[in-house]
Amino acid sequence: MTFKRLVFCCLLLFLISCGKKEVMLPVIEADGIGQTENHSSIWIFYEVSGQDTLAVLNKNNKLINTHWIFNIDRRLSMKEVIPLLQRLQEDRNKDSMHKKEGMVNYFSYADSKNQRISLLEFPQTEFVPADAVKDTSHIASDSTCLVNLLLLGEECRVGDRNYRIGDSDQIAETLKTCPDAKEARFRLVYGENLTYQDYLTAKAHLLAASLPLDSMEIVHTSK
Repeated sequence: MTFKRLVFCCLLLFLISCGKKEVMLPVIEADGIGQTENHSSIWIFYEVSGQDTLAVLNKNNKLINTHWIFNIDRRLSMKEVIPLLQRLQEDRNKDSMHKKEGMVNYFSYADSKNQRISLLEFPQTEFVPADAVKDTSHIASDSTCLVNLLLLGEECRVGDRNYRIGDSDQIAETLKTCPDAKEARFRLVYGENLTYQDYLTAKAHLLAASLPLDSMEIVHTSK
């Protein structure tokens, strides 16, 4: 084992340990942000109760005047993770005398490309059920052209064509369907049973390629 890989493994073991519980972080081969100072760690654990899978939140160390790093178990589905992300975003937006401007939310993951723990910025995001949106095929306004990007695990679909998540250059070409005068962005669309691992992998590759993402995400619920 190389020294660099040994350090990576030590960092990974350090990060996933929280008391007697563990979080299996997503493992993603994509560039991310290095560690940040002045942060609080928020843990979302994977637990099984009978036939149910539960996302269990531990936010005891959450301080409003710090950056927040979300350490979320990769085995969870977005159905289980989204309600907690919505609640945490609400907490972040509450007025407080201790609130400090410029604080950012991040997702953490095991960066297998650089052999380290990396961060992915998590800006304010609106998770919208698909049945609340009239037309999710291709959305545009006077100034913006939104191209839907359907997440399908290791692949994604834009229009009538599938792409591998890592094929960022080809995915970027699909934005050229938008008029030049409009700001073009991708809007993520996915089913609620998509794993958090696949969700974060897609976002990490898209953001590493500097592809613009909309702040709204469309979530298809199971019938």
